[in-house]
Amino acid sequence: MHDSVKRKSPPDDQGPSPPMPHRAPRQLSDWPPSPLSAEVVFKRPRLDKIQTSLRKRPLSRKSPLKPRPPPTARHGSDIEDLGMVSAADPGPSSGSLLRLRPAPNTADPSSPSVVPFFPIDTNSIHVPSSHPLVNRQTLKELDLDVILRNPQLRHDLLFDPGLQFRPTCSRRKRNMCERYWAAVIQEVETGCTCVSFDSQGKPHSVVCACAQVPQPPSQPILAYCSALSVVTLRMPSRICNLLAEFLEVLLLVIQPLSNVSGMYVNPSTLKSQMQEHSAQAAYVRSIFDPVLIEQELKHDLFDPSGLFAAIGAILKGHCAPMRDRAVETMVQVARTCAPGGTGKKCDAVVAGFFQDIANHQLQMLRPFLMRTSGQFELKAFQTRKGSECSFRLTREWLRLAHTDLLTRASIPHPEYSAGGIQYSTLPRNQQIYVAVLKGMIDLIFDPPESLPTPTSPSSSSPPPTPVFRCTSPISPRLSAPPETVYLDSTRLAVLSADAADVTAIYMFLLLYRQLVHSESSDSPISPQDLTKIEDVDLLRLKTEIRDIGSARLGYCFFSRLVSDEVDSPREKDFKKERNAKHDIVLQVAKRAKEARSSSAPSSPVSEAPSEIMVQVAQRWADSNVHTDSPLCTMLRRRLRDVVFNSVVAQAYPGHDSTPGKLSTIDFLSCIQNGSTHAPSNLATGMEPLAEEIRTLAEKISRLALVHLNAYLPLYEQEGFMV
Repeated sequence: MHDSVKRKSPPDDQGPSPPMPHRAPRQLSDWPPSPLSAEVVFKRPRLDKIQTSLRKRPLSRKSPLKPRPPPTARHGSDIEDLGMVSAADPGPSSGSLLRLRPAPNTADPSSPSVVPFFPIDTNSIHVPSSHPLVNRQTLKELDLDVILRNPQLRHDLLFDPGLQFRPTCSRRKRNMCERYWAAVIQEVETGCTCVSFDSQGKPHSVVCACAQVPQPPSQPILAYCSALSVVTLRMPSRICNLLAEFLEVLLLVIQPLSNVSGMYVNPSTLKSQMQEHSAQAAYVRSIFDPVLIEQELKHDLFDPSGLFAAIGAILKGHCAPMRDRAVETMVQVARTCAPGGTGKKCDAVVAGFFQDIANHQLQMLRPFLMRTSGQFELKAFQTRKGSECSFRLTREWLRLAHTDLLTRASIPHPEYSAGGIQYSTLPRNQQIYVAVLKGMIDLIFDPPESLPTPTSPSSSSPPPTPVFRCTSPISPRLSAPPETVYLDSTRLAVLSADAADVTAIYMFLLLYRQLVHSESSDSPISPQDLTKIEDVDLLRLKTEIRDIGSARLGYCFFSRLVSDEVDSPREKDFKKERNAKHDIVLQVAKRAKEARSSSAPSSPVSEAPSEIMVQVAQRWADSNVHTDSPLCTMLRRRLRDVVFNSVVAQAYPGHDSTPGKLSTIDFLSCIQNGSTHAPSNLATGMEPLAEEIRTLAEKISRLALVHLNAYLPLYEQEGFMV
């Protein structure tokens, strides 16, 4: 170094000089002049800026200014001003790990509450879960005892013989899974469990706080970086929970018979299998030590290839052949030692095993569940409602159906004489049976004013809104559904929407008939051609109406009811339905024009209908295709009566059975075999709808039979139906 820039050494008698503080301000007198010295001399000191800011303060301030503390040594980290506060008990009172600096925009910097409040929830979807998503709690619904005690599941099994548990794959679940395994990989590779958020509570790039908290805490700890206005959560370790939970879930897969109750199987017949499973479980415990594996992961010594090869060999003896490839893939991933990949594959394999076991048990126990469905459902209902339930709505429901049936002369039935069933002469228990059938029809064609929230856990989407809610119902309406149909609220809403679809097609076919038979000066037709409407043309038009319309044609009845509700949250959907209705009307007018002009129906391009015909059709649809129109009310009543007659023909026992005293075997044969009765006595214009009416009647008959199998003993009690 040049002599002119050497520092002067102190005299020997003064001893060694004290160490200079880190980043202490330099003394200009010790340095020789330099080209930059002029700039340094004339640069405005930082102290002037502080004094200038102090002059702006009011002169009435009484407290003197405190001297500024000397500068402290810096650690050279980008988080030197992180303040650590326990997330369970914010504030330095619970023990701060670093000196906290005043946060920005605080009213009093000397206040101990120096960390600003951020609305951060440790259970937020942006914070990876502390536990694996496949665990004993999430798999609990697949447990046999839980299945057998689930009224909704056992009730749904009667309607869907092939009911099975299937994996759910929503976007939210996929994102949660990806975040969790990304956090696990980060912890395995770096040991970091931090998650950062900005001042608005939104996710931020990680500002690591592991230097201040070397070991993961037992509870989340909050750290605030005032320089970046970033909050960091130091989360507990996820590896320990992952290993412990995986071991317990693996043991449940290896021992599927441990939870089987003696009420359903004889444990003595499975003694040898249970002993073999216990030996395998003991072997897995001996080779899978969560504490040892966690230590090996921290020191980068864990080799999963041998461990998962042994686990895969055991799992192949418990899984279906279709799962062998998944097990082999898991073992192959373990041999590559990919961080997080092995655990991810294991979770998928174990979840698939649990579903296979649950589906197998459900299929094997299905006959037993169906035989005992009525008694179990009635007992579950009485336990749920208690002895204080008055059944007010159920009694009113049956009374309205009974009153309406008394006004009818007879009910057609294929196994009775030409006079049909005389309801007024039936015994009391048979009247209750028929009244329940009539009540189910009323709940579908005139749904109650308010529907409860669906109780089915498997329904991920809301049920379709019943479109037959109008100001002029065709029969008296209940204020709420009966208490005994609480398990079928979703099915009733679906059936109501199905009935609305059939009614809409019925009305559009009627419009077609009127357009074909209407007189017009521009296309004269002879009187003998007025009745020539081929069935094949009606069936083709019915198919075209379904193709043009939406999945729910019945929503076209909403077009007039909400046309003025501009602020309706579903106004966009209703506008789409109105446009679909206009398209259907245009297609009906086009086919009517072809029928009147006798043009070839196979021609892809035909003559367009006249403007007058289109206007007439649109005015007809606007006036009649809504729930309060007299024509819609009349057609709904006709369709309801035809569906009711078809339901009675399918669900009401003949002369060889004892009505009102169906045994379990009769009930099972009815819902399994169905009925071959075709709808009879169809009103004029309903012939093209025979298939839709038959399908709707079959669904309602099955629903009524399942309901009667459970609640008919309750309805037959003395004085229940007055």
